[in-house]
Amino acid sequence: MRQPQNPGPAGTPAFRTTDVDEARDWLKAAYGTSLRIKAPEPRSPFRYSRASAGPVSLSTLSLPTDYSYATGALGAVAVTHVVGGRMARECADDVTEAGPGDVLAISQPHLPYAGRVYAAELRAVTVPVALVEELAGRPPGQAARPLRFLRFTPVSPAMAGQWKRTVDYVEESVLARPAGGEPLVVDAVARMLAATVLAAFPTDARPDPVLADTRDATPDAVRRAVAFIESRPAGEIGLAEMATAAGVTPRALQYAFRRHLGTTPMAYLRRVRLALAHADLVAADPSRDTVAAIAGRWGFHHQGRFSAAYRAAYGVAPRHTLGRS
Repeated sequence: MRQPQNPGPAGTPAFRTTDVDEARDWLKAAYGTSLRIKAPEPRSPFRYSRASAGPVSLSTLSLPTDYSYATGALGAVAVTHVVGGRMARECADDVTEAGPGDVLAISQPHLPYAGRVYAAELRAVTVPVALVEELAGRPPGQAARPLRFLRFTPVSPAMAGQWKRTVDYVEESVLARPAGGEPLVVDAVARMLAATVLAAFPTDARPDPVLADTRDATPDAVRRAVAFIESRPAGEIGLAEMATAAGVTPRALQYAFRRHLGTTPMAYLRRVRLALAHADLVAADPSRDTVAAIAGRWGFHHQGRFSAAYRAAYGVAPRHTLGRS
C-alpha cells in the first residue's frame, strides 16, 4: 500500500489499535486512499510500524481482515513483501496476486493503482525514483519517459530472496544500531536498496548506450571527477553528482574510470573514504572512539566488509590500528 505521508496521526513511527473504526480512520488519514474494510473479528489488532533511512522508508502493516483500496500515483518505487495472508493489486492493465513469501513492486511509480488485501501482514519499502534512475546510469533531469517496471515480480526466486535479505539487513543491522544514523551510512543504505531494486526487477531505467558516452570517457573527465570526490568526500555524493562535476553523462564517467583507472567512480570514492577512516583510526582515542563509529562516519555500514577492505589496504585489522593510537 501507499506509504503514509506522515508516520501517523500522533507523529509516531508506530500505531496499534483493536478498534476497526479507528484503524479505518488512521489508514485513510495516513495513506490518503479510498478504503473499504470488512469488520474484523472482535479485538483483532491493527498494527503498523515504520523506520526511515533518509529518503527510504521501511514499513510493516498487519490488519487481520479483508480490505480494498484505491489511490493515486505514488511517485516513488515501492516494493512489498507479503509476510502472511494474500493480496492482489491492479495498475494499468496488470493484475498481480501474491501470497505468503511473495515479493512484488506495487505499481508503476507515475500511475494510480488499486488493490485488495486478505488478512495480510505486509512489509513495504519505498525508494525515490530519482535514486533508482541514478543507479541505473540515467542522467539526472534527463527528459525521458518515466521509469517503468517491465514486470512487477522479481526476475527469479533467488532475487526475491536477495531482496528480503537486504531489507532484513538494513532493518536489523543498520537502522537498529547507533551508526545507522550517520549521514553517509543513510546514503549508502538508500543506494544499496535502489541497486537491489534494479537487480531484482526488470525495468526500463537503464539508458541505451550512445557513441558520445565512449567519446567523452577521457582522462580529463576522470581528473575532474577525482578532484570533485577529493574535495568533498564527506558529502552525500553519488554517480550523478560526480558526472555533473565532470561534465559528462554517468555512463561516460563509468567508462572513463574503467578505461583509465581500472575501477569505478563509486569504488574510487570508497577508497578515498577508507583512507580517511584510516587517518581517523590513527588519530583516535581508544578510550572514547570505536571502529564502528569511525567506519559509520565514512559510510561503511557493514563492519565485516569494512574490516576486510581495511586489512587488504593496510595489512592489519582496524581494531589494531585503533589500539595503537
